[in-house]
Amino acid sequence: MKKFLKKLAIFCIPFAVALLSFIFFDPFRIVRGYDDFSKNMSVIPNRDFVSTETYLKNREKHRYDSFIFGSSRTVAFKTHAWANYLPPGSRPFMFDASGESVYGIYKKIAFVDSLGETIRNCLVILCTDTSFARDSDQDGHLFVKHPRVAGTSWIHFYLEFLKSYLDPKFLFSYYKFMITQKYEPSMRRFITTAQIKYDGVTNDIYLIDVDNELRRDEVGYYRSRANVFFDRKPTVGEAEPLITDKLIAMLQEIMDIFKRHGTDYKIIISPLYDQIQLNPADLDRLKRIFGESRVFDYSGKNRITESIENYYEDKHYRPEVGILILQEIYGSTAIDARSAAIIAPAVR
Repeated sequence: MKKFLKKLAIFCIPFAVALLSFIFFDPFRIVRGYDDFSKNMSVIPNRDFVSTETYLKNREKHRYDSFIFGSSRTVAFKTHAWANYLPPGSRPFMFDASGESVYGIYKKIAFVDSLGETIRNCLVILCTDTSFARDSDQDGHLFVKHPRVAGTSWIHFYLEFLKSYLDPKFLFSYYKFMITQKYEPSMRRFITTAQIKYDGVTNDIYLIDVDNELRRDEVGYYRSRANVFFDRKPTVGEAEPLITDKLIAMLQEIMDIFKRHGTDYKIIISPLYDQIQLNPADLDRLKRIFGESRVFDYSGKNRITESIENYYEDKHYRPEVGILILQEIYGSTAIDARSAAIIAPAVR
């Protein structure tokens, strides 16, 4: 028996060391609290976790009453720009998540509602490629939902991160970077050296490096990334019907919450570079649930999606686009799009 226990102890030592290092170094920033999740960041964190923790930390002090929900495409919609169209005294918060789905948006809105908070104003940013792709929690350390929001197991949550941590390629890249402080292309899947700022109050994201590069030399920026912006077909089709009955139930529950709160809300379909049009049947479903005047479809081929200068790359559109959309959907020109992008506080 003693021999067995000794062998078991020896067998468990590597795992114990890995677990202790996972807790001590906390590369994904999920073990300890952080005032600034983006400070000295080398590993991209889970935005669902960052958004939720930032909200929970600040909600009693700042009493947020206005929210932007959606995927990383919300990078185009800054709360300080949106505030120009909100009633005086509104307190906006960016409640986004990577690869966000209708499920995730529904869970966050229901979570805010369950806390007894006010949802006075709301922007819901939907995308043809991610929003309707799933109707439950996601796997993977970048996409799994915060357990407080999803009502899921903390054990499952941490195991998703531990599984990614124990990937030999991650371990090699992470500790090599920690020791040498030198980035190598082979680390690209795991390590980032990009300057990214997460606002500690509003949770806005600022892509400091790329915004500064665009201001210095916009022509050169797009020339150096010509291979990123793939050629699009002269005629681009529409997406297959994506909104299932289960998603309709979630969308209806969102609408019910908005009604209870008297929320002033806008539903925006993102202008994605791929120019795939939201299926007309899905657009009709959204309009029937939320009201025709509340749904704004920017998918497909249009004046925004035609120009590559409206995009950081082939996945994300720029803040100038977000401000243009805000001007159009609120029927106001409160602030010039190009000027607003330049005065973004984190990139002055």
